Amino acid sequence: MNVESRVLAMVVSILFVGGCGTGEIAQANLGRMFGGTGMLAFYAGKTGFYGPVLGPGTYFTGTYNEVHGVECSTSTMREPLNALTKDGVQFGLNIYVRFSADCSDSGVATLLANLPPDEHKIVTAMRVYQTYVQPAVGEAVREVVSPYRANDINDKREEILGLIRKRFIEIIAHREKNLAVVYEVNLSNLDFPDEMDTANTDRAVQAILRDKAIAEREKVTAEIQTMSMRRDLSEKEGESQAIRIERIGEALRHYPEFLQFDLQAKMPEIYRQAGVDGNLVIAAPNPSVVVSPVRTDASNAAQPAAKKPVAVPAPRPGTPAPPPDQP
Repeated sequence: MNVESRVLAMVVSILFVGGCGTGEIAQANLGRMFGGTGMLAFYAGKTGFYGPVLGPGTYFTGTYNEVHGVECSTSTMREPLNALTKDGVQFGLNIYVRFSADCSDSGVATLLANLPPDEHKIVTAMRVYQTYVQPAVGEAVREVVSPYRANDINDKREEILGLIRKRFIEIIAHREKNLAVVYEVNLSNLDFPDEMDTANTDRAVQAILRDKAIAEREKVTAEIQTMSMRRDLSEKEGESQAIRIERIGEALRHYPEFLQFDLQAKMPEIYRQAGVDGNLVIAAPNPSVVVSPVRTDASNAAQPAAKKPVAVPAPRPGTPAPPPDQP
């Protein structure tokens, strides 16, 4: 074999060995082919990004071509921030952002064209966050918090957090098109300065004490009202009892014999109860005791005075009954 044949065989071998390169796109990544050229390719062929967006897999790259990828997995980042209020008080808060790179065809092309890859030829989610998402978070917090005073933030905490979330999503949606996709934004741990924490604690304690004092005052007021109502009730009961006594006394003045009639009507029950309680047998009262009606003045003047009946007291328990009157 002559020298020319040996040189030609060497060049062919070099081209064959050097032209068998491959590139890989990992899972949850997308990428594109980045063309290059050189002496072995006689400085011919495609250069720069070309072809469609490639999914995960292994691709033939040849001698000078490379596969560049974009990390498309969803990530959650915690962003601690400080915000200055209108009256110069600095607040701290934590924002959690769940996002991913925009991995549509146009998004992959835009990210590969605008962001430098790492040593593995990958545009990472962290690079996307630091470039496009993180500045939007800081801007949203600054725009929302700066017009408020410290006490307003203390009183409108939930409202302000909602405004920060809303403003951040608006910035991402209008400014960072085909670059990042934000799925969720959560804000937590609104951190007040130590002086305000102490003031808030004292304010809460004072509020509790005030509510307690109000409750005690309301209790005393209720007790006073109850006592006043009880006094009014006692007065009304006394008036009712006085009227009852007055009516009874007036009735007895007109009908005095009712007392003796009422006593005679109650005697059987009195005797029965005494016998049950004391195991005694008590005789009935003397039947000679007769209740005579009271006559009017005119009839008393026309007739001689009748002998008034003598009331015989009821016998004591345990004493024998008196003998009946002899004829």
